[in-house]
Amino acid sequence: MKNKFVGIFEVDSVVKALALCILTIGSYLIYKLYRLSTQINKNTNLKISTLFMMTTIILFSISLASLLYALVNPHDPVILNYLIGIHIISSAFDITWIIKVRNRINIIAGSSKGDKLWLNPFITSIFHVIYMQYKINQGLMKSAS
Repeated sequence: MKNKFVGIFEVDSVVKALALCILTIGSYLIYKLYRLSTQINKNTNLKISTLFMMTTIILFSISLASLLYALVNPHDPVILNYLIGIHIISSAFDITWIIKVRNRINIIAGSSKGDKLWLNPFITSIFHVIYMQYKINQGLMKSAS
């Protein structure tokens, strides 16, 4: 399958993605995953369930709110017990979503291990949507030339 990034994804700044991920305490990661997923869903048959996306967003929001509460109230040990469980569940959903998007981008790019546009699982696990956007930009620049 040849690269079909054109018409599905848009060029976006990798530096902006990095800065927003840091400044929003990871919330931009969820937003960007949602955007990529909706672009994939609208333009391909490689659907990512809306129920799955909404569940992940809710779990992330609860996890983030719990974390912020725990930081403001460090003397409350009960919240830490709940925070660990919520964070583990939320992280499992986040990782699953990242893998789903990564796999679909690889299919859309028509890439496999070793190809220039192939999203390496190790690098994706570290840089998430920043790396995905970098590879999307590469694919769109490749298509433009």
